[in-house]
Amino acid sequence: MSVGFWVLFVLFLVLLALAIRRQEDPGPVLKRVLEQGAKLVPRMICALVAAGFVAELLPKQAISQFMGADAGLWAIPVAAGAGLLIPAGPVIAFAIAAVFASAGASTPALIAFVTSWSIFATHRILIYEVPMLGGSFLRLRLLSVLVIPFMAGIIATLVGFITQFGTAIPNI
Repeated sequence: MSVGFWVLFVLFLVLLALAIRRQEDPGPVLKRVLEQGAKLVPRMICALVAAGFVAELLPKQAISQFMGADAGLWAIPVAAGAGLLIPAGPVIAFAIAAVFASAGASTPALIAFVTSWSIFATHRILIYEVPMLGGSFLRLRLLSVLVIPFMAGIIATLVGFITQFGTAIPNI
């Protein structure tokens, strides 16, 4: 099991101990857990199945060619562009990042991809930002953060020159 699982498990135990110590009624908490579980579990199952299909459809040779270590600094804008185009939540986006890593994408490219996806999530822009905040807000936000994925990839490259930070090892 992963470190993240154990961190969440310990956090759960701490919160459970605090709730028991306060002697509060667990009914509302259990109701909320069941409500959230009923919403999230079916979505997670669908997202994981979709991520599996996406992983099989991506051309691994092209990923290695355009985002691998041999691509040099060109891998960073390619990865940032790919992050911009992923209209999905974290389950699919990180599954795609793991596929990129297993296909030979460089660590700076993966950092640029994840950073770009985090900042420019297409689904969030189309569903929330444009309808609720308008086009002028979106333009200003995008222009103000446009260089961040590129900077993150370049900083990762520079750190890689100074120290050996390793590579991503996907568990897929």
